Amino acid sequence: MPAAQDIQWFKQTFGPQIRQQIANTPFTADMITAIACQETGYIWARLRRLNKSVPQITALCNGDTIDAKPNGKGRSAFPKNKADLLASPRGRDMFAIARTDLEALANLFNDFKPAAQNPDKFCRGFGVSQYDLQYFKTTPEYFLRGEYRD
Repeated sequence: MPAAQDIQWFKQTFGPQIRQQIANTPFTADMITAIACQETGYIWARLRRLNKSVPQITALCNGDTIDAKPNGKGRSAFPKNKADLLASPRGRDMFAIARTDLEALANLFNDFKPAAQNPDKFCRGFGVSQYDLQYFKTTPEYFLRGEYRD
């Protein structure tokens, strides 16, 4: 979980955009900040301390490399594994993006290296709030155009 100064940075950096996007909704800026802390705070807080720019930080807020397991545990949503993604329309393009994102994280953080050492692993959560790759089937362009990076 990010430290208090990281959360303050997040609110200062993204607060105006968040408030604009949630106007006339039941959401609050604190609620959106809490989601960001839960989903990717462990990434953006460390990137901030590495003095990465805001565009670099938002581009690297990706993760979730869990595959489906033979015992039925693990991931149950699409794509369950690399083969599942590759079998879908434009799945090869998406795999290349998701794999590159994982490798970029592994180049910065040791905790991503074990996943990156497996050539079948790739990211499934994208953006500060971790929009899940299960939605690739309905919103492929969001992922393929890298809209989660902003």
